[in-house]
Amino acid sequence: REEEKATNLETIADAAAGIKAVSSAIAILKEFYDSQASFLQQKQVPEMAAYKGMQKSKGGVIGMLEVIETDFARLKAETEAAENAAAAEYKTFMADSEASKVAKHEVEVQLRLDKDQEEFERSQVQKDLAATQEELTRANKYFEYLKPNCLEVHVNWEERVARRKEEIEALKQAYAILDQKSVG
Repeated sequence: REEEKATNLETIADAAAGIKAVSSAIAILKEFYDSQASFLQQKQVPEMAAYKGMQKSKGGVIGMLEVIETDFARLKAETEAAENAAAAEYKTFMADSEASKVAKHEVEVQLRLDKDQEEFERSQVQKDLAATQEELTRANKYFEYLKPNCLEVHVNWEERVARRKEEIEALKQAYAILDQKSVG
């Protein structure tokens, strides 16, 4: 962009200098031709009277210089317009790029924050899992300790009934002995 701007400014400066130079040349030539009008022949030689030259067409040196002057003016105007358009486009592009850069930076920051939060939550879940696993291991160990006492029945039903009857008989005998002592 800087290179294009430098080229455009150089072209504009050259066109302005060209306009100034051509305007000066036209002014000098017009002044010269106007001062020389008194030296021109007023009457033409009879055989040359019919020839008028190229006076109808706006030509000659001054006409050519005027065309060159308008070409320089057009070049200058077009280059200035192109430079202004390019500068405006560049400004818009830079503003859009800056806005895009800021938006992408904000997204990046948010993604990093989200990643850090997820990593923190993951580490907390892993700590909770480790603590729960340790607690489960202790509970399973205690269960294994209690299992033989609670779940395994070493005596069948008939043996239990027989033991209960023996226990009831032993209690009846104890009551009888106690009753005899309290009477006696």
